[in-house]
Amino acid sequence: MIVKTVTITEKKYPLYFGFNALRIYCTKAGKSLKELDQIGQNMDLNDAVCLIWSGLKDGARKTKKDFNLSVDDLSDEFDSDMDAIGRCLEVFSEFQSKQVGKSGKLKAGAKK
Repeated sequence: MIVKTVTITEKKYPLYFGFNALRIYCTKAGKSLKELDQIGQNMDLNDAVCLIWSGLKDGARKTKKDFNLSVDDLSDEFDSDMDAIGRCLEVFSEFQSKQVGKSGKLKAGAKK
């Protein structure tokens, strides 16, 4: 999978939801590995913002760009561009659908 670009309040950010982004999300949101298979179901606002922040952080790492947004800063950005949450979560859905097989479980050896 490739790094996607999203626009939030007229700024472009790289966004990537690979395994490292999910690791960052689990740490930031206090989630366990077991809870990852339920990600997206009954997601609250904190989970959504933490997930997007993790994808932005990892997207910046993958593209070797600086990333200085905190979760609070990202939330402030969403105040000015509420539709950006949906755009970012659409990218997450794309990544997730490429990593999950018909069984709904993560494919072994799923490629980027």
